[in-house]
Amino acid sequence: MRQLILGLAVIVLAVSPPSGSATFALGDYTVHAKAVDYNMKSGDFSVPNKVYLTKPGSDITADRANGNGNTSIATLYGHVIVHDTSGNLGGLSSAKKAASHGPSTLTTDKLQINGKTKTYIATGNVHFTQADSDVTSDHAVLDDFTHTLTLDGSVKMSGNGRNLAADHVVYDTLSGQAHATGNVILQFASNVHPIATPKPIVIKNPLQKKKTPP
Repeated sequence: MRQLILGLAVIVLAVSPPSGSATFALGDYTVHAKAVDYNMKSGDFSVPNKVYLTKPGSDITADRANGNGNTSIATLYGHVIVHDTSGNLGGLSSAKKAASHGPSTLTTDKLQINGKTKTYIATGNVHFTQADSDVTSDHAVLDDFTHTLTLDGSVKMSGNGRNLAADHVVYDTLSGQAHATGNVILQFASNVHPIATPKPIVIKNPLQKKKTPP
């Protein structure tokens, strides 16, 4: 863990970029890498090895990345991990912020970040966890301006004793409202407690004579 002190605020990062890394800005993020190919005119860049992106309250790691610094668009590949210590994934720069529900983690095979439209597109083995909430899907799009998380493909959501499975889910990150379509299955935790099975009651036959001992 690494701490950055900004004024009176202490931001805890889940990862520590290697010392001596090259750095450059990508929207709100700072990109850290041991090696980077960067075109100063076009803004195109390529990071062939481990890459780190950091900003107050959030950090991202991936095996490699490419993108354009002028458009603030980047695509990260391989073992992508997004840590969000603020509890507002994608919402740090929004005019209207969602209420924090605690730190969260997003993992995926590929993540595209658009710093101008504030959208995050995750593809392949998407897994999001926050508090007791657990979400998995094949594809996800987080739009920070509309505060919607759109999930597609084998969507499974669990939390607070409820489980939801569907082909497609649109989730409002502010209100918690979810609209699910396609093979929807919703399960609620049972409030019925198991009752212990009573011992069998044996009633003696009054007509049956007792055996006289010999």
